[in-house]
Amino acid sequence: MKKLIFALALFAPLAAWGQDFNFGARASAEVDYKIVKGLHISAGEELRMADNFAGLGSLRTSVGLSYKPLKFLKVGVGYILINPYKINKELETDVYYSGFWAPKHRVYGDVAGSVKFGAFQFTLKERLQLTHNSYAGLNTYQSTRNVLGLKSKLTVKYKGLRTFQPYLAFEIRAALNDPWGTTSGGAQLTGQSKRTYYTYTHTGYTHAYINRYRVELGGDIIFSRQHSLQPYLLLDYLNDYVIDTNADGNRIFTDNTGWENSFCGIFGIQYSFSF
Repeated sequence: MKKLIFALALFAPLAAWGQDFNFGARASAEVDYKIVKGLHISAGEELRMADNFAGLGSLRTSVGLSYKPLKFLKVGVGYILINPYKINKELETDVYYSGFWAPKHRVYGDVAGSVKFGAFQFTLKERLQLTHNSYAGLNTYQSTRNVLGLKSKLTVKYKGLRTFQPYLAFEIRAALNDPWGTTSGGAQLTGQSKRTYYTYTHTGYTHAYINRYRVELGGDIIFSRQHSLQPYLLLDYLNDYVIDTNADGNRIFTDNTGWENSFCGIFGIQYSFSF
């Protein structure tokens, strides 16, 4: 009974968010090949469901290279092709489209340091990534075409068991170059829609802030030196600042501009093959 009350207490604040509380799922497979000692190349494919299992959300194909210059230090670089999947979403052309569209290209570099205390391993990983949005119709006053982000992830893993290694991870992500601008003049109304707006001047991509917080609980199920399975639960809190401006970037709407918050619980599983 005490455990049930505790669980309800944890989720009670989420109920206040109503429709901003979503569920998701991910499944992925990864192949890792040791070129020489300390130098590895990997490739993977990940499937992500849309929020609340509304259909396919995206497919992500990745390739990476990692190297351990020291026993406790690991560096890596990689590329990820992100293929979003649209399901009956209205585009600017007022037509409906279902299928893959407007891929995103992501490159990254990361460094991770690990230290052991008894059976516990602590790992801090920093990743700097650049994501290019190829959608030709992107409103660049609302969104950055080349998004720069920094992710910091601390993982605590228990390695005292041979076939199962549980872990707990905490991650924050910072947006480094979101759009920003200034407003001037008094509030005005549009014609028929009667939306309130101010005169807006885009000043560049200078808005930097922490926009994502994550907690991950999972474990590595080790079948052999080559095969492992990793189920996990990811709790993802998004704190995003949205600017709703027209395509000319000279009008900002007050009703759809500001902080947007959402919370998502994601169930995931990853299969890894190493050789």
